[in-house]
This record gives sequence, structure tokens and C-alpha cells, in this order.
Amino acid sequence: MDKRITLRHLEAFRAIMVRRSVTGAAEMLEITQPVVTRLISDLEERIAIPLFTRAKGRLVPTPEAALLFADVDQSLVGIERIANAASNIKALKLGHIEIAAAPNMAHSFLPHAIASFTREHPDALVTMHMHSSATVLDMVQNDRCDLGFAMVPMRTTRHGNSEILVSAKMVGVVPVDHRLANRLVLHPEDFEGENFVSLTPLMEARTKIDSIMLSHRVNRRMNVETQISSVIIKLVEAGTGLSIIDPLTACGYTGTLLKFIPFDPEVISDYSIVISQRNSSTLILKPFIDHARREIRKMVPAHLIVKG
Repeated sequence: MDKRITLRHLEAFRAIMVRRSVTGAAEMLEITQPVVTRLISDLEERIAIPLFTRAKGRLVPTPEAALLFADVDQSLVGIERIANAASNIKALKLGHIEIAAAPNMAHSFLPHAIASFTREHPDALVTMHMHSSATVLDMVQNDRCDLGFAMVPMRTTRHGNSEILVSAKMVGVVPVDHRLANRLVLHPEDFEGENFVSLTPLMEARTKIDSIMLSHRVNRRMNVETQISSVIIKLVEAGTGLSIIDPLTACGYTGTLLKFIPFDPEVISDYSIVISQRNSSTLILKPFIDHARREIRKMVPAHLIVKG
């Protein structure tokens, strides 16, 4: 007779120890009671140790069974842990990527990157959250997502695993019927006396633009501000004033009421990616990053990209 102890023997033993009856063990393992009885009888025969006695129709563990149970339970927990690890590795290969992105990135190239990526990886799952750049960085640094897409220079991230996807020049945005609409390039003095829709204070682009205007002694009328570039577009369309916005948002504009004109001196927007340390594997992250890099470069016009 084969004296080997199988995993099924140990599962039946643990089930009876937990449920204290053949009926309960059968329910736990989703097998019949005769199968449980046969497995226990077979186990007792193979180890030559009685494990249960019957008292008033119930199984009572022997002292030997109580001693054996701790080792059996620990072994089965270890097997379950291995199975879970294998499942996680399989899931990683299939791919579940959780990303967080600033609005102008979530609304522009990332949908195209996700579409092309999932065509190549049909079993992958991509979850995208949209937040401010500051919140995106916080999510990545606290391991609440795998990848973060934010509009920040890399020196501000304090994160080692990061890179700039594209650096590009900001552009002026004016209505098509405005006096500046036919200019090839806009300069600070062109905004003298104009209503201006500004980014909110403490945003780096706002600080840069204000500094340039101040150094050229340009006075603008600034009575509207927002932190979202797509909202700036709507405000300029509505006649609130002129503005200077990031080129990615400008490239996503599909209307006919506005023109986007290069601004000199250059104000640079950095579109950055930050990678969480919660998942060090590149089995699925690297392909997605490659798609993101390719799609953003397809969207931003070459003449606005700063060569790095």
C-alpha cells in the first residue's frame, strides 16, 4: 500500500478538527461524507496513529491528533500562501496597473495610451484616478497607485524613480477675433492692459509667468484664476480674457473660437511620470510607460517640444 500522505488527507484532517464533525468537514471541503471518512481512515492507517474516537456519535480528537494539528495547519497555511503568491505573479503578468493623473494628462494622451496598451494586453486592467499634480505625487509617494502622471519638474518630486516624458513650451490663448490673433509669436508687452485668466497662486507656471510680466513691467487685469487649464480655455472662449496655458491642453482643443500662439520668452511645462515603489516589477509597467511616452509625443507638436 502507498504510504504517502497527500494534501487531500491533510485537508480532511484539518476540516474535521475545525468543524468537529464529518458533516461539517464535508461541507467545508465541498465533498461527500463518505469521502471524508475514507480519507481520515486512510490517513490513520498510513501514519499508524489513531486520530479520532467516537463518543455519542461525534468524533473526538485523540491527544495525538491535537499534537499533529498545529503542524498540519501551519503546513496548509504555507501552501495557501504559495498559491496566493503564484496568483499574484499571474495577475502581475496579466497586468493590473493603477495610475493617477493630472486633469490635462488624463484628458489628452492617456486615453490613447490606455487604448493602445490594452489592445496589446487584452487581459490587462487599467484603473485611472484624476487628481491635481500635488495629489498625484502624494498618492505615488504613499504607494496608493503604481504610476503618477503630473505636471511638475523632477526636482520637486523627491522621488528617485521618475522621469520627464516631455518638456514643452507654453502657449498664449486668444479668441480668433482678438487683435492679437494673427500674431506669430506673443510677447509680454502684448498683454499690457488685457484681462488675463491666470493659474492659481503657488503653481509653478503661475510664478514663472508673473515673474516675466513683472520684469517687463507689464500690467494685466487679473480678476479670474483657476488651477485647471481646460477651464481656462472655457473662460477665454466665454470672453473672460486672454491667458497662457500648457501646450498639451492647447493641443487637445477641438473648437474654432480660439487660437494658440507661441509665447516668448519660453515658459516650460514638464510632463512627468513617477513610479511607485510598491511594485518594483516592470513586467507590465514598462510597456505602459512606453505607450504613454509615445502617445504624448504624438500629441504635442514638435516645434513646442524642448529637446533634452
